[in-house]
Amino acid sequence: MNRIEKLQCLYTLIVVNNELKHFLNNSGWDNSNIQWFSADWSPRDYARLTKDAGTSAILLKSPPDHSPDSMIGHQIGKWVLMNHHFKSLGLNVPTILAQDLQIGFVLMDDFGNETIADKGMQAYLKATDILITMRDHPDALNNKNLIRYEDTHVYKALRFYPQYVLKDATKTDDWFAAWDAVHHNLPLCPRALTHIDYAAQNLMWLGGEMGIIDFQAACNGPFVYDIVNLLEDIRRDIPDDIKQTCKQRYCELLDDTDKTAFDAWYPVITAQFYARILGQIQFLAQEKGRSDLMQYHDDLFKKWEKLLLLPELNPILRLIKENND
Repeated sequence: MNRIEKLQCLYTLIVVNNELKHFLNNSGWDNSNIQWFSADWSPRDYARLTKDAGTSAILLKSPPDHSPDSMIGHQIGKWVLMNHHFKSLGLNVPTILAQDLQIGFVLMDDFGNETIADKGMQAYLKATDILITMRDHPDALNNKNLIRYEDTHVYKALRFYPQYVLKDATKTDDWFAAWDAVHHNLPLCPRALTHIDYAAQNLMWLGGEMGIIDFQAACNGPFVYDIVNLLEDIRRDIPDDIKQTCKQRYCELLDDTDKTAFDAWYPVITAQFYARILGQIQFLAQEKGRSDLMQYHDDLFKKWEKLLLLPELNPILRLIKENND
C-alpha cells in the first residue's frame, strides 16, 4: 500500500467513525460498548452494542447501495425491504431500531449467537414449519422486490463450475443449457418465497423459538430450494431421521401433484446446489486465496458424483464426459 492509499484509508476511517458516532448519538446508543465481528463473505461488518444495564443490539455496517463497494445479494436496502416483508408474514426477523441507508447503518434486535445447529429434531421441525408458512402464506410472493431465482446472483454463480472445475469457460452457455434441459424434463415446480441461504448459521435459536437473519437475497424460487439448503447443509451432516421427518412435515399439506414435483425436484436442486458450491470453492481458492472451504470439497464432490448417476441429470453428465474426453 503506497502513501496515497494509506491516506485514503485513514480518511475513510475518520469519516466512518464520525458518521457512526453521529448515528449512535441519534439512536440513543452513544455510550454503549462496541464489539466488532465479521459474520459473512460480504463487505458488511457487524458489531454488538452493549449498554451498562446489559441491553444489547446488533449494528450492521454496509456500503450503501449507491456505493461501488456494494455487493449484489448483500445490499443493505434490500435487507430492510425484506425485513419488512418477512415481518408482514408473521416471521421472526430482527426489529429495526434505527437506520441510515445513505451511509449504510442499521441497528437491530440482538438474536444472540446460538443457531439451530446441533439443536436436534425440534429445531429443524420449527425451521420446516417456517418454510411451510413461506410457501403457503397468500402474500408471500406478493412483493415487487422479489426477483426470480433464475435471475439471482446465486443461480448465475453456477458459472463457476465450468470455469473452475471443468476449466473451460467456453462451456458456460452449454452448461446452463444443460440445466435448462434438466428442468424442462421435470414436472412443473411450484414457486415459493425463498430465503436462498436457509441454513443453520442463519437460523437463530431463541429459547425454543427461531429467528431468521441474512434474508436480503430472498427471491421467488422453486419451492424445494430452501429445504434442500436446510437439510443438505455442506457444513454439517444432518441425521437421516431429521431429514426424513422434515420432508414428511413439509409435504403433509401438498396434493399429489405437488408431492410428485417435490420428489422430482429435490435431488435436482440438491445437485445444482452442490455444483454451485463446488464451483465457488474452487473460485475462492484459485482467485481469492481462500483455502478454508476446501475442507468441504472432497465429501461434497463424492455426493455430487453419486447424484450425477440419476437419469434426470443425463444432460449434465453428458456435458461433463464430453469435456473430459
